[in-house]
Amino acid sequence: MERLKIYLIIVNDKVMLLKSLKIALFVGMILNIINQGDKIFSLDFASIDYLKTLLTFTVPFMVSTYTALSMKIKFQVGEVASIDSKLKCIRCNSSINVKKNEIVPLCHKCNEKTKWRMKL
Repeated sequence: MERLKIYLIIVNDKVMLLKSLKIALFVGMILNIINQGDKIFSLDFASIDYLKTLLTFTVPFMVSTYTALSMKIKFQVGEVASIDSKLKCIRCNSSINVKKNEIVPLCHKCNEKTKWRMKL
């Protein structure tokens, strides 16, 4: 449940949502032209498949949102943490807490071989 809460916090970020919407609009328009361009350019609105149109915009939105979410939950050494989190080193099982906007440190045991993931 804690992981879902963290995901929802990240996904509800206005900047991320706006970027996902922009990508969905741009990619969706291109895909719509590819898939139904003949009907759009001939102004044959009666034969346009509106469910297909909706899905054509929804899929790029979901993909871009998923990609942004997956990048924000990764904690790379030297990068700024996007959220408060408990991290566990997958190499030695050491744990640390990081706060939002803190630099993610090296594991004190693994040093340069550190690989963090969220601990729940």
